[in-house]
Amino acid sequence: MNTPWGPLGKDVYERTYSRRKPDGTMEQWDDTVQRVVAGNIALVSPEHIEEDEPQRLKELLTSFAIIPGGRHLWVGGVEGRTFSFNCHHSGWGERLSDHVGFLMDVLMTGGGSGSNYSNSAIARLLHPLGEVETHFMSHQHEDEAEFAHLLSSPSSAGEVLKVDDSREGWVAALCRLTDLAEDGGGVITFDVTDVRPRGSIIKGFGGTASGPTPLITMLHMVGHILNRQVGKPWTSRGLMNIDHNIAACVIAGNVRRSARMSIKNWADDDIYEFITCKANMRHHWSTNISVEIDDDFHYALAGGNNPEHHQKALDVFECVVDGMIANGEPGFWNKTLASVGETQELCPNPCGEIGLEQWEPCCLGHVNLAYFGEHLSGAAEATRLMARFLLRATFADTADPRQREVVDRNRRIGVGILGYQEWGAAHGLPYSDIPKSEIMAVKLELLASEARRAAEDYAKELEIPAPIKTTCVAPTGSISMLPGVTAGIHPIYSRFMKRRVRYAADDPALERHALAGRHIEDCIYTDNTKVVTFIARDKILDDYDEDLIQQADEISVGDMLKTQAFIQENWADNAVSFTVNIPEDSPRFETASALICYLDQLKGTTIMTDGSRQQAPLERIDRQTYNALSIGDVSQGLDEECSTGACPIK
Repeated sequence: MNTPWGPLGKDVYERTYSRRKPDGTMEQWDDTVQRVVAGNIALVSPEHIEEDEPQRLKELLTSFAIIPGGRHLWVGGVEGRTFSFNCHHSGWGERLSDHVGFLMDVLMTGGGSGSNYSNSAIARLLHPLGEVETHFMSHQHEDEAEFAHLLSSPSSAGEVLKVDDSREGWVAALCRLTDLAEDGGGVITFDVTDVRPRGSIIKGFGGTASGPTPLITMLHMVGHILNRQVGKPWTSRGLMNIDHNIAACVIAGNVRRSARMSIKNWADDDIYEFITCKANMRHHWSTNISVEIDDDFHYALAGGNNPEHHQKALDVFECVVDGMIANGEPGFWNKTLASVGETQELCPNPCGEIGLEQWEPCCLGHVNLAYFGEHLSGAAEATRLMARFLLRATFADTADPRQREVVDRNRRIGVGILGYQEWGAAHGLPYSDIPKSEIMAVKLELLASEARRAAEDYAKELEIPAPIKTTCVAPTGSISMLPGVTAGIHPIYSRFMKRRVRYAADDPALERHALAGRHIEDCIYTDNTKVVTFIARDKILDDYDEDLIQQADEISVGDMLKTQAFIQENWADNAVSFTVNIPEDSPRFETASALICYLDQLKGTTIMTDGSRQQAPLERIDRQTYNALSIGDVSQGLDEECSTGACPIK
């Protein structure tokens, strides 16, 4: 059968998921489906696979009725360690290297990470006892001008560490630097001779090497941060600066940027510094940020019995609303609600669809509701098979024993949904009316129950714990673009738009886009990245009566948050990733009032004002402008970039 690509689906697939085959040619979609299914099936013994399960999975994947998380598409079935988990929670130990080593490792494998910078989370962290003096040497990179000034002869007073040209080698260099500072300081020379030159092919993960410049820059900057902290307890901002430098260093074969989430508790004394840390979007661009709130916050915000606590909660709330309206940051993360059914404290992953224990990864896959429309039985069978697929995926290799322990204990999975607006339209409902429908609520509950029942039954068969949680809603940006349906539970941003898609600066597809007359410019947030602008008409207009289709600026903030609460209640036992886009002229009091109304029903909340960020993924245009500018481009939904700034995992 012909692959039912969305308008930009084939282009996104070839840019993001197609791998080079042994004969040198690139995969086609059928090849990817075959690889992914075979790799997933092989994770458990054959007796635990239903007779026709592989064939049914291939049929559903080929038609985009189900779509595993992008990480499965990229590395599923690849020989060797697969790094098949999407995102992680980088926890804290007594030594800083426990955290930074884990963070850098998962970012270098193309994953994302969340971290909790609350004062209580970092309280037992050792501070540096002495200053470090960093030097760098190389016998093959002397002519690379960008770091030539940092090269020097090794000091006889210190140690020389030869950096291995591997993920483990880069991580070891960083950990040695932080350990040295904690152990009293000293002189260290990093020999980067063996680090492969910029532009070299990376055979395992894919893409091309960045050369030693990012590593040298990161070690140099982290050394300065450590030296400023000698003899003083760590602050959230200091640790966030280190982690940002790590993320800036990590360009995984020029395939993707780093993706992170940072949270901090509302009651911390330095919470306002955290809330405003991204006021200048060139700072901390590698992370989304959210303020961690709890029942104490809600009680204090409502008045409580302590005037000081009430004022603090009110001030934090107002400050967050100001940030949301200004540039979409920060969001809120509801610790109390997210902790229901959990045994440990959680931190959200970069896009906020799932809360994770320290060191825990997430494991995602999605059911395309747009494919099934009114046909509940087909959607239920797809949901069942997706749950089984993801539970098998928890057997995938992990590099860290701490991670293996928590995966084996929790077996957390995230069966998600996409094509939500089309699903409503297939039932004759505009977007804002779906939460009002008892029938739609019952259907969601039935599908969620099917996911949990399938996971519990399969876990029993496999003799492992049942997943602690099973369902979520991820942003599904690039995933939803493959079939050309709406992302997650988002409505279409606009019927007509400018869509900006990011490419590595050396991506050969850029030449094709230039020949097609598309505007191409440098990304203002990330080096080695280009932004291509497409003139877009949303595909949903081809399939449904336009009178049924609402775009984001035609839906009130209250109806948006009501939709998220509806999905949280009837579908997701994990969380729901959702960004409410509001027009530039939206009254502030409407946003604040809607948040107060729904905040205690949501695990995570993000609001962004249109036009609040340069080079935004989408820019709304009218039909006349579209007709004037269009060169044949057609697109759909949200961009694959997280709308709050940090790039998502594959």
